[in-house]
Amino acid sequence: MTATPAVISGSRRAVRLVSGATAAVVVTLVLTGLLGAALAAHPPSAATALGLGLGAAGAAVLATGLLAVARAGALARHPSGRVRAAAVLTRCLLASTVGAVAMAVVGVVAVSGTRAPAPGLGAGAAALLLVGLATIAGRSRRRLPVAASTTPAPPVPFIPSQRSAEPVPVPGGASEPGPAAGAR
Repeated sequence: MTATPAVISGSRRAVRLVSGATAAVVVTLVLTGLLGAALAAHPPSAATALGLGLGAAGAAVLATGLLAVARAGALARHPSGRVRAAAVLTRCLLASTVGAVAMAVVGVVAVSGTRAPAPGLGAGAAALLLVGLATIAGRSRRRLPVAASTTPAPPVPFIPSQRSAEPVPVPGGASEPGPAAGAR
């Protein structure tokens, strides 16, 4: 069996996404190590630790998001998984956008509270990583093949109602002549 060009390019893209996620995990580990060193310093620098923590959080979310985009690509290979792939990419896009805005707000608040540039740099780097993730998820969402149905939907069968010209007799009802009918 030979692979089609779409499958080959999808495989290459998946390898790139997983490689990017691996690099983001390595960056997260390095930043976490630096965070531990900053906290162990005498006296600990809270502003530096906050900046490193925000940067590590952004890199960790980037790694998770890249793996989600790779999973959506795998789902989209089958026609039955395209809707789910679109949903995964939409959630990834929304989560990364909200995360980027949250990182920017936290960075502004941290810089205004500490008057140090380190939290702003860490939050800015995290926000840029998340904006990049949102861009990747949005482009992947647009590239999903459209599942066009070429066969029309089957018609709904019409069943005529079963009515007769005569009313249905109701026992003791108004349609049945009884003793009250002759008493008038």
